Amino acid sequence: TNGLMEPQVVRGKLVLVDLAGAENVKHSQVEGEGLREATEINTALSSLGNVIHALNHGLAHIPYRDSKLTRILEDSLGGNSKTVMIA
Repeated sequence: TNGLMEPQVVRGKLVLVDLAGAENVKHSQVEGEGLREATEINTALSSLGNVIHALNHGLAHIPYRDSKLTRILEDSLGGNSKTVMIA
């Protein structure tokens, strides 16, 4: 070798997701469009929990396709990635 290091390629991805509508629908008594939005966010969060559970337990099937959120985050959750979630 000539003492020179090979160049490395490093890739990053930043995904910002606003889940401000997540709430307990029964207690908030939200209706109409707000109800639909809160239901979709709660469903996506539930799906995210299922994906994280499957990854932590080494299950053969990881349910990434259960929501748009988990599909978007698929490459950030599995494999050789580091992910930080802030609540």
